[in-house]
This record gives sequence, C-alpha cells and structure tokens, in this order.
Amino acid sequence: MHQRITNVDVRDAYVLKRVYPRELARRLKGRRFENSHRHGKHLFVRAANKLWLRLHFGMTGSLEYFDHDEVAPKTARVIFRFAGNCRLAFDDQRKFGEIELIKNIDEFLQTRGLGPDVLEISLSQFKAIVGKHRGAVKAILLNQKLMAGIGNLYADEILFRARMHPATEAARVSDKDLMRLFRATRYVLEKAIALKTDFNRLPKSWLLTHRGKRGRCPRCSRALKSATIGGRTSWFCAHCQKRVHSKVTSAT
Repeated sequence: MHQRITNVDVRDAYVLKRVYPRELARRLKGRRFENSHRHGKHLFVRAANKLWLRLHFGMTGSLEYFDHDEVAPKTARVIFRFAGNCRLAFDDQRKFGEIELIKNIDEFLQTRGLGPDVLEISLSQFKAIVGKHRGAVKAILLNQKLMAGIGNLYADEILFRARMHPATEAARVSDKDLMRLFRATRYVLEKAIALKTDFNRLPKSWLLTHRGKRGRCPRCSRALKSATIGGRTSWFCAHCQKRVHSKVTSAT
C-alpha cells in the first residue's frame, strides 16, 4: 500500500489492546504501512523500524480497502485514512478482533508462547507434534502453543475433510491418517486465506456451510452431531468421521 497515513479513526476502542485511541493515531500519523507478516492468527504490519501494528481478526474480522466516496462498513471498528482520501477499515461484526502496537514480532511470539505457523511446518514436523501428544486430535489442532493458526471452525472443517472424528486420540492416529490430516490442514487454510475467510464464498461441499443445529452432512445428508471437545463446541458427521480406537502403523 505504502500510502502515508493521515489519521486513524477509532470508532470502537473495544478492539484496541494496550493502546489508547489517541496514542494509536499519534504514533501512526505520517507513517506508511511498509510490509506485512502473518503468523498463525496474527497479522503484523510494519509501520517503522520498531513499530508494528498487530491485527487479530477473531471470528468475523477483516480488512476492507475503499475510496473516499465509498461508505465505510457499518461494523468498521477502526479506519486508517491515507493521503489521497483512500481508507482501510478494520471491520469486525462480533468484536472478537484485536489491534495493538508492538516493537518486535519475535518477542511477542515468545511472550505468548506461540508455536510455529501451521502452514510453515513440514509433514514430519506435523506428525511429531500431533502424534506425540496425548488428547483428542481436535484439542491438539487448537493448541496455539503447539501450532499457531487453526481456529475452532476450521479445525472442524479440517477433520471433516480428513474423515476423522474430533475426539479421536491423537496417539492412536496412524501415519497414513496423519498424512491425510496434514494435507487437509493445508488445503482448508490455504483455501480460506485465498477467499479472505468469506464464509459466503466457501464451497457448499464444506462442513462450515452446514455447521449448526439442523445442519446435515454435505457428503451423506445425515444430521450433524455436536460435542464439547477440549472446551470447544465441535460439529461433525458421526457416519463419515469414524473415531479411531486403535493405532495401525503403516507398512515400511
């Protein structure tokens, strides 16, 4: 983008973390967004040598770029104004998102204890993380300290695509199933990023478009089931996603 920031309009300070509206505007005014870096659920945008804007989009957050004559989204929480009257809105309907100023990305990741970005690890690393930890595979996918980047909704989608029950014990998953889970993870997250996490554009064959009460499996049309796993609500098809009870090792 590289346009000079002329002002920051904070319409709802609820999404700001450890920074006040006036301070956010003062520190960013006159700066330019130089480049960005994503790690897990966090987007870091560089504004100066030791000044990064951290964005977390929660469940409904997104960035919307629009011209001066276009109407800002009703649920825009923060609007960055640029020279030339173009604007960038942090749109977040449910206000689960976060905006913060930080000095160093590595320091932030270390303080939060975040694991590696799930899209930057290899198959062998993925197998080591999932296969060597106890607990339900759904809970492990959601553990940001092990792998950063998978949220509750997309964990359900990944497991649906991998045909794996969310309560399956990770230690019982075979190498073959771990490979399928790894491929499902990459496919689902890369597709979601390409579609800018717009649920209206997701394929109808995905579980997410049917998830919820009275929802039916897009594969077999049976009613979807729900259960609390790892403290989070999980939706799945009990017919298509069988629970693994014993580990079968692949032949070498």
